[in-house]
Amino acid sequence: MTEIVNPVPTTKVESPRCLACRLPEELRQEIERDRIRGWATFAQLVEKLSSKGFNLSDSAVRRHFRHVPRDRYFEAAETENDNSQDVTTPFDALVNAQVLDDRLVVEVMARSLVERLQRLERAQRATRNPAQAERLMTASLKEMQALERALRRREELAKPRQELVGKSKEFVGRVFQATKDACAAFIEDYLHMMDEAVNAHLADYSHPERLVRRMSEFQRDWPKAMRQRVSDAVRPIWQETMATLR
Repeated sequence: MTEIVNPVPTTKVESPRCLACRLPEELRQEIERDRIRGWATFAQLVEKLSSKGFNLSDSAVRRHFRHVPRDRYFEAAETENDNSQDVTTPFDALVNAQVLDDRLVVEVMARSLVERLQRLERAQRATRNPAQAERLMTASLKEMQALERALRRREELAKPRQELVGKSKEFVGRVFQATKDACAAFIEDYLHMMDEAVNAHLADYSHPERLVRRMSEFQRDWPKAMRQRVSDAVRPIWQETMATLR
């Protein structure tokens, strides 16, 4: 175990007075990644450096991370995998969508948050370090809050659609009943008209053309008459339904 007396030359020293900055570049970047991306504790970093022959105190390591640019390690993580373009994500379906649907975006966000919660939960159960477990639990709670907001938004976006579906089902049911009633009334009126025509013919056989004329008139006019009867029955329902949707 040795003190850092003669520092090993590095390509760049962030702070000349920082002992950790004088570490070999590869080792320095390794402990920085362990801390920033691996959530390693300062005690773990000190132990790791000690095992490699570098004796730094906990406070010296802490001071080092005050001037370490954390963003560069997250940027590097994004480009580490040469096949990153081949990795699927929950957001892939949204990229080439012609129109972004609010409900679909919220659904994908919720699924992504659930996946992140799953990874955090697995990491929390796997770790044996209390400090790291506490940080993972804190991150999980934040993800849960974000998931709760996403699910609340999802419910808000789904409510108008559910109301529309309910109104549509009600409209179809009322139209079906009104159509059935209008057709039944039309047939009843037709049968009454035929009874009158037949009775008139039975009362006076001398004019059979009257019965033939009435039958011809009905055969000619009944499609239009039935459409009109059904239209008159359905129109108020349509107007009422449209008024409730405005």
